Amino acid sequence: MRILTAAFVALVVALVAATRLSAQEANKATEVIAAARKAIGSRKLDELKTLSVEANVQRNLARMQMTSDVEILLELPDKYVRTDQSNGPGMAMSGGMNTGFNGDKPIQPVQGNLAAGGGMVIRMGPAGPLPADGPKPTPEEQARMEKMVVRNAKHDLSRLMLGWFAAAHPGVGAEYTFAGEAESPDGKAYVIDAKNADGFAARLFIDQQSNLPLMVTYQAPQRQMMTMRGPGGRAGGDAQAQIEQARSQPPVMVEHTLFFDDWRTVDGVRFPHKIRRAMGTETTEEWTITRIKVNPKIDEKKFAVKS
Repeated sequence: MRILTAAFVALVVALVAATRLSAQEANKATEVIAAARKAIGSRKLDELKTLSVEANVQRNLARMQMTSDVEILLELPDKYVRTDQSNGPGMAMSGGMNTGFNGDKPIQPVQGNLAAGGGMVIRMGPAGPLPADGPKPTPEEQARMEKMVVRNAKHDLSRLMLGWFAAAHPGVGAEYTFAGEAESPDGKAYVIDAKNADGFAARLFIDQQSNLPLMVTYQAPQRQMMTMRGPGGRAGGDAQAQIEQARSQPPVMVEHTLFFDDWRTVDGVRFPHKIRRAMGTETTEEWTITRIKVNPKIDEKKFAVKS
């Protein structure tokens, strides 16, 4: 009994110490995030309800390069749409050119061609969607796919918002903890972990001198490349086999990084005008922000859910 009692007391002491440490980490994270948001826009940032961002994006896809005009429209708390207009001939992004959500519904209908784990699949070939082969999903499967698409869109938006505003999308319900400090030849940074119970996890680095976000790191599936389609826009046997294989196999997880630079003040809010995305050590995207509007009036039709 004495041995059990001593062990129980030791366990209680350890739990109390862990609780205190967790509280300290949360308090430190709150302080760092508050300082970052003050540097970005303070009260003006707290009053942000809508946002419009336009950018020119260069993507590096294996040995190819593609440029796109990207428009992001955000209306808090639950509306978001991103439009990608490719400038390269014969290129199309899987799932269509519009992505986003309105409440718990995806902007674009889900056609059942998602890769396992939500990995992005790039398809090369003539314009127009690939044929949706296979049986039509049941209502339950359709609802499950729509939920995953909305979840993935919120996660992707949250990674950008961490770098823009030092806060994830409110719909994610992220919790923040202080993870320590990082040091490089350019200076020191605070490290904040953002997580939720639904699988969202990202690490935010905030410069100690400027209090501005430097980068966001996260684990995500590796992009997969599909073979070009044959004549008439139909997928050849090899291409269809690759699609089926991509959908059935577990994704390869790699570290992705978003870098934020060239901060400028727009309508009272500082915003990074250069964004770079890397997968491992390879740069996959380079963003040049061309236009930003804070609290613009957005046509509700932009968030219309297509059936």
